[in-house]
Amino acid sequence: MSEASQALQKIARGTGIVFVGTVISMLLQFVSRAIIARHFSTSDYGVFNLALTVLSIALVVATLGLQSALPREVAFYRKKELQGSEI
Repeated sequence: MSEASQALQKIARGTGIVFVGTVISMLLQFVSRAIIARHFSTSDYGVFNLALTVLSIALVVATLGLQSALPREVAFYRKKELQGSEI
């Protein structure tokens, strides 16, 4: 099996694992929201959703896009390091 084929299989396996994890996470979030909505009053559920909204906004501000920028920067500096060692 070629190196490219092995790399593609590894990528496909990783993508499948992330996809399954995302689906399970969404399902658990849906079920937990349904349970919370069923057991709390309307105003309590509104407060819960407000708190989740505030936390989501705070998370976006706190990470400042690091989760998407970090892999790109690491790859950039690894490439730069490898090119420096070849000279």
